[in-house]
Amino acid sequence: MTKKLLSLISLLLALLLLCSCAELTNLNNSSSTDEQSDISNAESGREESESAPVEGELRVHFLDVGQGDSIFIELPNGECMLIDASEREYANRIISFIDCLGYTKIDHLVATHPHADHIGGMETVISHFELGEVYMPEAVTDTKTFINLLEALDKKGAQITAVTAGLEVDFGGASGKFVAPSLIVDDMNNCSAVLHLSFGNRAFLLTGDAEIDEEGTIEGDISCDVLKAGHHGSRTSSGEYLLSKANPEIVVISCGEGNSYGHPHKEALDRFADKGIKSIYRTDISGTVSITTNGTELEIKEQVAIGAHRWVLNISSKKVHTADCGGAVDMKEANKAYSQRSLSELTELGYALCSTCKPKE
Repeated sequence: MTKKLLSLISLLLALLLLCSCAELTNLNNSSSTDEQSDISNAESGREESESAPVEGELRVHFLDVGQGDSIFIELPNGECMLIDASEREYANRIISFIDCLGYTKIDHLVATHPHADHIGGMETVISHFELGEVYMPEAVTDTKTFINLLEALDKKGAQITAVTAGLEVDFGGASGKFVAPSLIVDDMNNCSAVLHLSFGNRAFLLTGDAEIDEEGTIEGDISCDVLKAGHHGSRTSSGEYLLSKANPEIVVISCGEGNSYGHPHKEALDRFADKGIKSIYRTDISGTVSITTNGTELEIKEQVAIGAHRWVLNISSKKVHTADCGGAVDMKEANKAYSQRSLSELTELGYALCSTCKPKE
């Protein structure tokens, strides 16, 4: 069988899986160390509405995952949500962050678009957790990374909801509305799922890699307090139209230290400055940035670390080690993850106990 034929079969698999699962459904159900903390009660450019009182908190963690994107969200009702999973080499960081917060299930998973710096780690991440609803735009490619993701979702028996502009979802007590994509085009960045997530009087606009062309298709109210800058702070994103409509007071940029693209670009930073946006957080400088809201106030923390853990995992060899085991100390960083789960839970996930350190509860 030729490579070309294999490629075509792989693409067909992708198309069939997405199309068979693409029917939209109504969804009714849908610590850390810090170097700086800021609580904001100041008026933003958003119009404060007389919304009903809300219960709980919304915590949005912009993970430090190099030159990629991954956002982990703790929802008000105790559920959680993962938007993107960076490159494969950062899957260990994402697994560690989620596991050490005590989550064993990702209730809502969003893959904004099929580029490897957004979905590269998903295959590994979802193998470590139970999986709920999955949201993806109907943008497909025949790359190995994308096919691996689809096969992993199929193995989990996941149901995929196709993301299009106008889709509204109750994400665990927070109101979600996808405001893009309106069209599926050749440029995958401009097929990004863009989510407006609100809780009480506070809102986040999470943009994937949407560029100015896609931003121009967004309609309706997207006013927000926090903007996740599109495309890692590239000059091609966060245009005048979007900034005027969203009017954020805080911008978070996910980018890698010393990245070869030069992100964030001066042009984007200048546009933020022109809009009077002074609170700009970059994962290459601030590490993981966590923003918590009770619907009224915003609390911002930088350099948020992975929580307490009991075990060191080798996610490649599927072994469990104690922290002082030589196997854990010498392990490649990309293979090293941390867990606070019980040994029985880990063995059910397919992990074996190290025969040298012999982990015990």
